[in-house]
Amino acid sequence: MARRDFYNILGVERTATTDEIKRAYRALARRWHPDHNKAADAEVRFKDITEAYRTLNDVDRRARYDRMGPLYTEDGRPPRPEDVQKAVGAMFGNLFRRKGKERGEDLRYTVSLTLEEVATGAEKEVIVPRMVRCGTCQGDGAEPTNGRQTCTVCSGSGKATGPRLFRSECYHCQGRGFSITIPCHSCKGQGRNHLDDTLKVKIPTGVATGQKLKLSGKGNAPRGQGKPGDLLVIINVTDHDLFRRRGEDLQMNLPLTYDEMVLGAEVTVPTLEGTTTIRIPQGSAPGKVLRLAGRGLPRVGRKQRGDLHLQIVLDMPKDLTQPQQRALRSWSKHLPASAHPRRAEFDQALQDRK
Repeated sequence: MARRDFYNILGVERTATTDEIKRAYRALARRWHPDHNKAADAEVRFKDITEAYRTLNDVDRRARYDRMGPLYTEDGRPPRPEDVQKAVGAMFGNLFRRKGKERGEDLRYTVSLTLEEVATGAEKEVIVPRMVRCGTCQGDGAEPTNGRQTCTVCSGSGKATGPRLFRSECYHCQGRGFSITIPCHSCKGQGRNHLDDTLKVKIPTGVATGQKLKLSGKGNAPRGQGKPGDLLVIINVTDHDLFRRRGEDLQMNLPLTYDEMVLGAEVTVPTLEGTTTIRIPQGSAPGKVLRLAGRGLPRVGRKQRGDLHLQIVLDMPKDLTQPQQRALRSWSKHLPASAHPRRAEFDQALQDRK
C-alpha cells in the first residue's frame, strides 16, 4: 500500500508532466543520495523518492495510483480487507484529527528514601540530565539571522497539497513550513541543548517503593515548538536495619533474655523518632507480639499512622563457662514441675505411652 502522497514527496502538482517529474526526481536524488548526504534519514528519504518516481514516471502505474490512492499496490494486486480497513481508518483520522505540536520525551529518575524520611516527608535535590529548548533559535534549529527559508513545496503552510487521504503534513519540511539553510550555531540545528538541571522534589509522607511523582514540564524539550515532557520520579525505599514495613505498620524482632521474659522488665526499644521505654509482662513467651499504637508510618496524604509490632525473640546465652553451666543446671533443678506446665504435660504424655 502507498504510505505517503507520492506527488508531495517529489514536490510536484498532480497535473505535473513527465519532464517535470523527472526534473524533480533528479534534484531530490542528488540531494538525498546516502553517498553524498550523511543525514540520519537520508537513506529513508532516498528510498521514498525512488519509490515515488518509479510510480509516477510510469503511465500505467501512475493511472492506477491516481485511481487507488492509499490502496495502490505496486504489483497491481487487489487490496486485502485489512488494507481497506487501515486506509479508511487513516482517512478519517486525517479528516478529523487535529495534529498537535510534537511533545518532548518523558524522563524517569529514581529517588531513594529511608523509612525515617517516609515518616516525616522530605525534600530532595536531584540533578537530572535533560534536553531544554535552545535559547538562541527558540527550538527552530535555524540560525536566527537568515538561517531558514520558506518551504517552496507547501509555501510555508506545513501541509501537503491534494487529497487528505495521506499524511497531511508536508513531506519536505515535516510540517514546519520552512527548511533550515543555516543550522543554529548553539544547538547545531537540533533545536535543544543538554542541561544538567538541579531540581527540588518534595516527597510526601507515607510513600512506598514503586510510587511515581510527576513533575510536569521537567522532561525533555521537543525538537520544535511543542511542550516539554514530564519528569517521573520513582520512589525507592531502602531496607532498614531494624524495621520491616507492612503497609503502614512496622514490624521488628525484640530479643529478650530468659529472665526478662520470665520476671518481666522495662526495656528501651527503638522507634522511627528515637527510642521509648516499654514494660515486658511477666511470663512473656517467645513469639508474643507487643503493639505500640501510632508508632508506624503515615498513610499518603493523611495524619493517621500505623502501628509498631514488636515480636519477642528469646536470646539464648552462648559460650557459657563451666561454673555458669553448673549454676544454670542447679537453678533448674530447684524449680518445681509446676514452673514448666507444658513440659510436665509433655512428660506425662510420654509416660502414658509406655
